[in-house]
Amino acid sequence: MSYSKDTGDWAEEQACQHLLQANWQVIGRNFHCHGGELDIIATHANILAFVEVKFRRSQTMGGAISSITPTKQHRLIRTAQHFLQANPSYYSYNGRFDLICVSGRPQGQVELQWLTNIFSLSD
Repeated sequence: MSYSKDTGDWAEEQACQHLLQANWQVIGRNFHCHGGELDIIATHANILAFVEVKFRRSQTMGGAISSITPTKQHRLIRTAQHFLQANPSYYSYNGRFDLICVSGRPQGQVELQWLTNIFSLSD
């Protein structure tokens, strides 16, 4: 599999499966609005997590957190606000942004690193 939309879709599926195994409910994938996209939206208890997924061929590449620049962070917050405007039933949840870095290859060993609460809606 070359690095492409297929690779991104595969990494997002790995992240979704990980969230489900951790008893999270995935309520949305690839939410789009003008100027932004949220990869995964998930809930657990009273937490609403907007999850950014990054693929790396190996853990040695590292640096997934550095891909969340201030511009990217602002875009994610704005997109999450659009999601909440369209889905006001989630206003009472504690919103946060998580990052799941997926490394490895299909049919091979897959590693996930889940960084929680990397920033919040108010940042």
